Amino acid sequence: MKRNSFFRALCVALCAALLLGTFAILFSSLAAAEEEEEIVAVVPAQEDEAAPEADKAPARAETPVSEVSQAEEAPNFLVGALDWFFRTFGFIGFTLDPYQFTIINQTPTFQWLLGFNDFYDQLPWVVNVWTDHFTCQFPYEGKDWRIQFWKGGYGLCLATGGEIGVYNKTWDLEHYACPVDQNDWMYLEYSVYNKGKHLFTRPSPRLSGDTGPYWWATGYRVLSICTDFFNGPRKNVIMDATLPFKSVEMRTAFINAMPGEFEPLPAGQTLSLSTPEKYTLGTKMTPDGEQPCLRFIWQNFTKGIY
Repeated sequence: MKRNSFFRALCVALCAALLLGTFAILFSSLAAAEEEEEIVAVVPAQEDEAAPEADKAPARAETPVSEVSQAEEAPNFLVGALDWFFRTFGFIGFTLDPYQFTIINQTPTFQWLLGFNDFYDQLPWVVNVWTDHFTCQFPYEGKDWRIQFWKGGYGLCLATGGEIGVYNKTWDLEHYACPVDQNDWMYLEYSVYNKGKHLFTRPSPRLSGDTGPYWWATGYRVLSICTDFFNGPRKNVIMDATLPFKSVEMRTAFINAMPGEFEPLPAGQTLSLSTPEKYTLGTKMTPDGEQPCLRFIWQNFTKGIY
């Protein structure tokens, strides 16, 4: 849905003002931060032949998201200021991952009380959040499930990030609750990239306590500008996500609910940023044991209204 030109012009003006003010403060008050990047190697997953049959036995291998690249060191002043803010106002439900200079949610957060429905997706542009999203809705174990994914620009375009939310319900109303039973939470794992550059990974590879499971996993990399945030799909922003499921049957129900843009990765290929809108099957070892999982790369489409 196209936005009114007045609101777009107002958003652009606000973006420009905040952007110029932010960088004026940084360049006048702070020394340039030294860059430090650390690569943590992980073992790639053994993948099935990407067929969604419910009775297909998953391979016995662990499926990490991908290699994890640590973020550059952020300016000390900004790290300190954001750290103070989130320690002081921790009740809002977010904290700072200083290793990746990324704002992430804590569990639980007050949003847990509000559940989710389609109307919520029509509100974010009011606070200048411009994202792509898609939703998978499917039945499993007597509940209607909704797993939703977002990626794009946040906070006057001064942050790029992504989110995954897990919801379910047992009633007919089109309002989904955040799962009360932690057995319905998931060990979600994902990375977000902007123009091919790794921004962050959840769970954070170095942040204590960020281990899951989650009903909602968010990440917003500060001062990573989403350059195409007004026009979806935001093809500069890529999500690489891995979802472990309770059973092969639940995974199959999820696959059947995925948008048609996603296809199984052809045999002989390796899932990477160069194979968007492809998925593979495997297993992942979690605290709940070995679980069947699905990994996908998302870049080039949106089902959202932004």
